[in-house]
Amino acid sequence: MSPEHVVSRFRVRPAEPRDCPEILRLIKELAAYENMPNAVKITETDLLRDGFGSRPFFHCLVAEVSKQEDMQDADVVGFAMYYYTYDPWIGRLLYLEDFYVMDEFRGWGIGTELLKRLSQIAIETHCNCMHFLVVVWNKPSIEYYMRRGASDLSTEEGWHLFRFDKENLIRMASGE
Repeated sequence: MSPEHVVSRFRVRPAEPRDCPEILRLIKELAAYENMPNAVKITETDLLRDGFGSRPFFHCLVAEVSKQEDMQDADVVGFAMYYYTYDPWIGRLLYLEDFYVMDEFRGWGIGTELLKRLSQIAIETHCNCMHFLVVVWNKPSIEYYMRRGASDLSTEEGWHLFRFDKENLIRMASGE
């Protein structure tokens, strides 16, 4: 078997609690890719609590690759973290918070399969669209999404994303 065919199988599946260490690893890899390696503050415990309890704050798909047909000893090489939200103009939407495939596994169709599964989930849950952010300098990702029909709302509709950090939330909550 030639080296490029050593890893011959991949699958996308819903994340399970046992995947939290690998999800955190990929979140940190994505942060490093986006030139923000120290921005990740969450822990495996946070992921477990927030994604796998009775009322999860997020959902996640993972992509695995394996050298074996039965997918035993598979390695997690990508993930898509999402949640549901509501837009009072258009109704339900799926918000894709993070989407990442390790560099050496890009071009295998894993990202395409993750997007396909996310699209199926959005349709099954009666969402009218999927929203996500892409950092402005990430031209390969922007082109990837645009080729698949994504609209850039920052240029087409002129929206700006704002954030209140925890310090300001506390200040406003106390009436300052």
